[in-house]
Amino acid sequence: MKYKILENFIDKNFCNALIKDANLFSKNDYIKVLNNRLILPSSSLAFLKLINNSKPWKELHNQLNSQDFLKTILKALDLNEKNFEVTNFFFNHKPSTFLKKYKLLNSKKISTIGNLNLFFYAFYKIYRYLIRKFKFTFTSKNYVELLYDYSKSPNGYKREIHRDSDSRTIVFLIYFNSITQDGKGGNLELYKYKKNERAIPSRPDTNDCKLIETILPEAGKLVTFLNSNTSLHAVSEMTNCSGYRHFLYGSFTLLGKKNNLIKSSVGSLKTNYNFFE
Repeated sequence: MKYKILENFIDKNFCNALIKDANLFSKNDYIKVLNNRLILPSSSLAFLKLINNSKPWKELHNQLNSQDFLKTILKALDLNEKNFEVTNFFFNHKPSTFLKKYKLLNSKKISTIGNLNLFFYAFYKIYRYLIRKFKFTFTSKNYVELLYDYSKSPNGYKREIHRDSDSRTIVFLIYFNSITQDGKGGNLELYKYKKNERAIPSRPDTNDCKLIETILPEAGKLVTFLNSNTSLHAVSEMTNCSGYRHFLYGSFTLLGKKNNLIKSSVGSLKTNYNFFE
């Protein structure tokens, strides 16, 4: 597994400011996903509201959503920067009326959408899918977009051993805080598959894996890794934690091409683009 840890990637006081502003401007905007983790996708209208209201969040987003940040990550992993070209498809700083309406509908449950809006939503979704496939598949360049979310994981949160979804290439996490003093878990665990590396399951059995490193969540720390068939990781269960573990999780994600790094992986894990629509 190819990975790198960058200590103090952002300042601890800056981390506190990010948490404070997220609590102030995004109280009820989160999506609940696996194991009660709360996420705020970087391309959502709610996130756009956050960066328009918060100077620290706008500064961080501009820093991350750039070719320079990609170069920093690629350099840390000793990779060739010419392999990837950063673009924006899902994120739009000034969405059109139609796109804004579509994103608003996308944030609602299907059962709450009326028939006319449902027709518009389905048509626009297919339209955007075809545009993305046509624009980013039939090209010599590997276009990637930084898709990330601000996440809050509560007590009881954990993740099984897995690699990341198919279209994600270069993955990173930035921690904004440590877990509470009396709490345990919430650590990023890196694993090595003990059997045939030419056929590694996307979600292998724990007994077939060997723990190679445990990384503690600490404010300002960045962890990045290449999403290949060997990039197996998990999160240990958070126990006795009175607060959230705040962090960013994201990746430079292929918008049309296949990820050749996972050719030897067994089992598909489709990237959920719907969160970012």
